[in-house]
Amino acid sequence: MTTAKARVLEDAKGRRATFDDIAVGQTLGQMEWQITDELIDLQCQLDQDFDPLFFPQQGGKRIAPPQITYRPPRWLISRAYNVRGLFVGWEMESFRAIEAGTTLSVSGKIIDKYVKKEREFIVFEAEGRDAAGHLVFRTRRIHVLDFVERSAPRSEAGIDSGIKPEKI
Repeated sequence: MTTAKARVLEDAKGRRATFDDIAVGQTLGQMEWQITDELIDLQCQLDQDFDPLFFPQQGGKRIAPPQITYRPPRWLISRAYNVRGLFVGWEMESFRAIEAGTTLSVSGKIIDKYVKKEREFIVFEAEGRDAAGHLVFRTRRIHVLDFVERSAPRSEAGIDSGIKPEKI
């Protein structure tokens, strides 16, 4: 018995972006993101990483784990394009420690797209800068748009990713 394959056409957010909709060079916008103690606590819980830098004693400055920078670039791509799929590559550089109370300006853009093994890939970059304009982090991500080959028709309804932009 064979199962027919189809790609998702739409979800609760509307029509999903196609490979052709995504333009190399397109900006993903910008967002202001404040690093709070609560966000640091959440990241430490998610990673089960309780390094003393993240929980200083006697009034020391609290530092955020570097992986806290994972979510904002994903939010940017989700705001710019209604896409789902699979995250297949991640490069990240940290240039400065991120202290609790810091506000970062995060921006990004699409830098490439390509087809490989009948699947559609997009590549995007994002960076975060502090209030003084110093580069704090930079990331490059590769995302495959569908699990199913690009020759499969877009005809199915799907569910969204659960990202709630109004809570970001």
